[in-house]
Parts: sequence; structure tokens; C-alpha cells
Amino acid sequence: MPARRIFSIFLLAFGLVALSLTGLARAADSDADAAATLKEIKSEMRQLREERKHDREEIRSLELKVQQLETKDSRVEASTQQLHATDQKLKETTLELQQTNAQVQTLQTKVDAPIAASEFGDAVSRYLGTHSFTVAGAAGGSFNYDQQSGGLDGVSHVSQNSFFFDWEPMFLYRPTDWIMFEGVISTAFGSTGTGADLSTADFQIFLNDYMTVVAGLFDQPFGDWYENQSPMWVNRFVTAPLPFGVEAVVPGGELGVQLRGGMQFGALGQDFDYTVWGGNGPNFSSNVLGAAVSGPTAVANSQTNGKSIGARFRIYPLPVDSQMGRLELGASTYNGKWANGNWFNSWGVDFNYFIGNLQARGEWMESYRQMPDGMGSDNRQGWYVQAGYFLNDLNVPGLPDKLNGYLHRFEPLVRYSGVNQRAVASADIEAATGVGQGGFQTGLVPDFGINGSPATYAPHAREVALALDYWITPSIVWQNEFDLELPQNGGAFVSPSGAVTPAGPIPNDRAFLSQFTIGF
Repeated sequence: MPARRIFSIFLLAFGLVALSLTGLARAADSDADAAATLKEIKSEMRQLREERKHDREEIRSLELKVQQLETKDSRVEASTQQLHATDQKLKETTLELQQTNAQVQTLQTKVDAPIAASEFGDAVSRYLGTHSFTVAGAAGGSFNYDQQSGGLDGVSHVSQNSFFFDWEPMFLYRPTDWIMFEGVISTAFGSTGTGADLSTADFQIFLNDYMTVVAGLFDQPFGDWYENQSPMWVNRFVTAPLPFGVEAVVPGGELGVQLRGGMQFGALGQDFDYTVWGGNGPNFSSNVLGAAVSGPTAVANSQTNGKSIGARFRIYPLPVDSQMGRLELGASTYNGKWANGNWFNSWGVDFNYFIGNLQARGEWMESYRQMPDGMGSDNRQGWYVQAGYFLNDLNVPGLPDKLNGYLHRFEPLVRYSGVNQRAVASADIEAATGVGQGGFQTGLVPDFGINGSPATYAPHAREVALALDYWITPSIVWQNEFDLELPQNGGAFVSPSGAVTPAGPIPNDRAFLSQFTIGF
């Protein structure tokens, strides 16, 4: 091979080697630059992370500041509202102070001026505070005429005519909402002159809306008459029915304690009430058959240490919206001991019914008194039924309106009552006569609310009473009553020694009573 060709080949190989080395050098330089760039990028990424972390902390700090600002804003708003409320209260207080100052000035003027009689009651009420004191009751005057047509057990017959007056103030004192005192004094100018009697004196303790305790001297809750119908301006008649008159079947009053209450069991008007009580027990004028029932038993003349118990239950079955009127049905019992353990038992039923202008009521009762020393038993029965009708809807054609107006105030009534007894104590009849009162009066004498007829003392007394009431106002009434006594045969009169005399026929008597009564 020629040398020139060999040299050319060498040069070509050398050039190729040189080029390769140059590329390698350049590649090495390029790798160095990339590493530097990567390092710079990583540094920038770390810086970005630090900046992002810082930004997040700044954002959280800003959020906390925003929350704090919002809380302060709500507090400021609440404070602003409170300031507005306080300002309003201050304005109201200022107005109240102004009004109070005006009232004080007015009161000062009234204090400086003499108190008028019409303002005395208000001054007392302001002084008493929660206390309340009320005077109620009734007053009435009457004229009685009794045509006694025959004698009765040796008592001569003398027709009677007399004037009477009675005043029965009722005092109600209520120191608090839960207790009240009630006292009734009966004062009258009657058959024996002026007299006074404490008929009611009790405390009423209101335990709740459904229960009341009554303690003291009270009307006998037996039946409906004594407690609800006996006041003079409530009774539609001048006299009492025979079972509650001179031959009472059960005592009229009791000294003791009672528990009473009621509840509604259905619609409005459908109610139930109860009364249970205990007391000193029954008492009688003597130990013979037919002795009169006495008033509440006092310790000094108590005939036994035994006490009485009683109960009364009433139901009102008709609701108010039934348009069927108002009906009351009741049942009562009263039991006790007298004369060292002898029993006295009684029971009764009663009703009241009102619808429109019609009102009706009635009672039936029985009693059994165990007698000492083998004298048997002293059984008694009594009843009455009555009805009345208001004429306020009656218009007579052709009658002037003014006269029809007077007619509307009338209420005609009729009552039938009676008693059955084995015997009547003659001493009780003699005690009702005028014998011993100066020697001028003989025969049975009337009294306020009692016609004085001897026939009312018959063992089997019967009476028809006709009445015509004129109602001037709901609490002012002029009453006129005509009594027809129709006693039946049977029974006996018993002397204080125990001697029994058959009653025989009892004359029929007639009596007229007129009474003017004001309730207040």
C-alpha cells in the first residue's frame, strides 16, 4: 500500500478520534449544566414550599382575626341592643315615677282633706290589705193570725194575732285566701220578747279547689232544708215544712267538723258533691217518747259521750245545654248515740228541680230513736213537696203594661207536708203556751216563722200551705201564706212521768201569715 494512502487513512482515523473526544467533552459539559439546573429547580421548589407554608399561616392568622372581629361585632350589637333596652326602661321608669309623684300628690291632697263617709269603707279595705270583712243576712217583720178551732190535750183554744220582727246578721271575715269565718246571730222580738241566739259560728278552711273543711257550729247538712232553704229570704214560704218545725225529725244544727267537696263528672252542669261530718250528737228535751229534738248538744247537758256521724251525697245529672232544666238528687244519713249508748239513726232523700219559671222541691226522711228501760222505739217520719211558678211571662190581654209589670212580680206556691210519730211529749206543748207569762195568755202562741197552731203538734200532723209572694227585687219579698191544718187521728201524748194518753181527734186549724223580708 502506498505510503500516501496509508497516511490518509491515518489522518482520517485521527480526525474521527478527535471528533469523538470533542463530543464526549461537550456531553460532559452538558451533563454538568443539567445537574446545576436541576439543583436550582429543587432549590426554587423548596422556596415555593416555604412560601406556601408561610402563606397558609398568614391565611389562618387572617381567619382568626376575622372571627375575632365578627365576635366583637356581635358583642357590640348585643351591647347596643342592651343599651336601647336600658334606655327604654329608663324612659318607662321616668314615666312611672312621674305618675307615682302625681298619685302621691293626689293622695296627699286627700289625706290633708277630711275623709268622706262614702270613702271610709275604702280606707278600711286599704288598711286591712288582703283581709276582707262582709256583713250579710236578712231582716223581716211579720203578722201572724191563727184561728185555733179547738182544744188540744187540755190546752184551751184561743185565736192568736201578733206582730213579730227578726234580724239575722251574717258576719263573714276572711283574713287570707284559704280560710274564712262565718257567724250568724238570730235576734228577734218574738213570742217571749227580745232574744238573741248564735245559730252559726264556724271556720271554713279551703284545702284546694275540690275540698273544704268546716269546723264549729253549723247548720245540719242533712237533706237540703236546714243548710240551703231555711234563711228567711230564701224560704219561699213564711213557715218551715212540718218535718223541720215544732216536730223536727232530725236536729237542726251540729257542733263538730265536716269535710265537703265536689267535682264535675261529665259535661258542664253534670256535677257531684259530698259532705261528711261528725259532732257532739243528738239531744232531746226529755227521755220520754215523742220528746222534741233539741239544738246542738252542749257539754253541760250532754246525754251521752257518744258522738254523731253523718253523710250527704248529691248528684246533678242533667248537663246545662240539655235544655231539660236543673235537677238535684240527694241522699243523707245521720247517726249517733244518746242517753248512755242508745242509738239514734236517720236517713232521707231529697230533690230539687227547676225549669223555666217552674221550681219544685221535696224531701222524705225517717228516724229511729232507741228508748231506755224497755220503752220500745221512737220512730218518726216526715216529708214535704212544694212547687211554685213565676208569673213574669204572663201577660193578660187588655191589661195595661204597668199592671202586667206588677203581675210579673208574683209567684204563687203550694206545699204539702206531714209527720208521723208514735207520740208527742206533752211538756213540749206546754212549753209553747203562754201559761206562766204574767197569766194573761193561754193556748199556743205563734212566733216568727211559726203559725202557732195546736194541730202542728199532732202525732200525725198534715198541712197544706198556699202562698203568694211578691218579689220587689231578687232579695226583697213580700210573702203571704195561708195554712190549712188537716191532722189525722192516731198516736198519743206522753207526760213527763211517762203516762200515755191517746191523742184522739185533733181539730183542723187555719192560719194566715204575712211577712216582709229584706236580704242583704
